[in-house]
Amino acid sequence: MRSIAMTLTVTGALLATAASPEQPAMTAGDLGQLCTGTDHVSRNACRIYILGVTQGIALGMSIADGKSAGGRPCVPAGLSAEALEKTVQKKLAEMSSAAERHRDASGFIGAVLASAFPCSKAVAGSDR
Repeated sequence: MRSIAMTLTVTGALLATAASPEQPAMTAGDLGQLCTGTDHVSRNACRIYILGVTQGIALGMSIADGKSAGGRPCVPAGLSAEALEKTVQKKLAEMSSAAERHRDASGFIGAVLASAFPCSKAVAGSDR
């Protein structure tokens, strides 16, 4: 459990260090360094980053296909990784049922973000 927490911390820190809008939060070079690292924290961060992106793509496709009950989130562009983390952590702390705890994490995060940052009706119905 500690290694998962450490890995998430490292991944979160990496995502929060974007230098500018032109610079991606994580470059392919950064990912390459993580994935070729010899320590378990780097290897776990590599796996979790890839898993997160993969689940994010699947969730995005589900939202785009209209299969998401919560609609689509419109997260403000300048919102920090820390603010996103706090938003999700608050909802995680409010979970009360076993069903909620066993829910797919990417779907849970998508629903939390859609609830916290709903799109306006004009944006939600557009193809953008």
